[in-house]
Amino acid sequence: MIELSNIDVIDTLRKFKEKNIPVCFLVPTITGLEKSIMDATSDVRDFLLNKNIHDYNKQTQGTESKKLIHTFLLSNNVVTETKTSLYRPDTKQGDPRIWVYGLKEHSEPTDLLAIIAEKSQFIVINCSKSNLNNILNNDNQIYKKYLQNTPVNMSEIAEELLLKLKSIGEKGFIKTMRSGDTGVGYTLETLLGIDANSSQSPDYKGIEIKSGRKHAKKNNRTTMFSKTPNWNISNLKSSKEILFKRGKINIEDNRHKLYHSFSAININSYNMKLELNDAQNLLHQVYIYNGNIEKDVSWEMPVLKEALSKKHKETFWVTAKTISKSSDIEEKFQYTKVKHTGNLDLDAFSILLNQGIITIDYLIKELPNGSSRDKGYLFKIRPKDLDLLFASVNEYDLI
Repeated sequence: MIELSNIDVIDTLRKFKEKNIPVCFLVPTITGLEKSIMDATSDVRDFLLNKNIHDYNKQTQGTESKKLIHTFLLSNNVVTETKTSLYRPDTKQGDPRIWVYGLKEHSEPTDLLAIIAEKSQFIVINCSKSNLNNILNNDNQIYKKYLQNTPVNMSEIAEELLLKLKSIGEKGFIKTMRSGDTGVGYTLETLLGIDANSSQSPDYKGIEIKSGRKHAKKNNRTTMFSKTPNWNISNLKSSKEILFKRGKINIEDNRHKLYHSFSAININSYNMKLELNDAQNLLHQVYIYNGNIEKDVSWEMPVLKEALSKKHKETFWVTAKTISKSSDIEEKFQYTKVKHTGNLDLDAFSILLNQGIITIDYLIKELPNGSSRDKGYLFKIRPKDLDLLFASVNEYDLI
């Protein structure tokens, strides 16, 4: 429901990220405020579970099982001491609920609420009625008392890899060891002594390495990971079915092709978009036409988060200057900068999908024999938005 927020969710999230403060968001509705009730969304449930504060799956229904959390509610720069209840009612299959006592006096419908969990207590900030720039200032007394967080340090392996990258950067321009788009990554990994393979595991002692050319467009997105839909719960059961039902004929070779991007905020030119189902904790790719919605394929959100976690627990995003001549094989690279990301924030993943910051690319085409080939279902993000997905982001010069 955060898409109903009356302020920009991503701008707000970025302010907390700059201070290394993990948050989850809620948006109260008119009905919710009237009835003193809010749904504990999957994001909220995962956030509380990851913080070892509450597991709704183990909570029985009824008021006798209600859990109360000591809470400081901040709105209009005033701190109110209160409680938050976490419970599952006897009705409606015990759908998980959350309520901040006294919220009616401090919130309007569609206000954006940030929940921060510290030491088994909550700090709930009405971001729509608070000056976050002032509150998150190092000199602010509220920040010092309730919100100040410990900086995240680089691991020893990361320091080791950074030294190797600086040594490579200082070599100047290096001739590519492979032609084509993948040359920049292959050359760097070869210089680091990493064997080329198709493994989905991180590249260097648990650290993933992503590299790209500096002259690439600023809005170019980088692939975080690839994950095939769960065909068992999807209406379309294969890449071939997607291609022949939603793809278009490519006039150059008279074969079907579906190379396109999808987001949760816009319908693309193929009448397709992404849709999150919070109740079922699923991500769907849907087709929308004449007001009708067809769910084509689906992913389970916990599976996507696991894939992201395995791939990007800690990552180096390397940028290279390039010199190219008449052929790709004469291209040269100088590796100049690296962005180091650590402490993946899985709680932000759903938010970024919901807000269109993380997108999916389909790369499916028909082969001459009538079969199909896909190059993966690629989950992508713009490099400038990486800070939203990680608790720690630092950039270093390599030359």
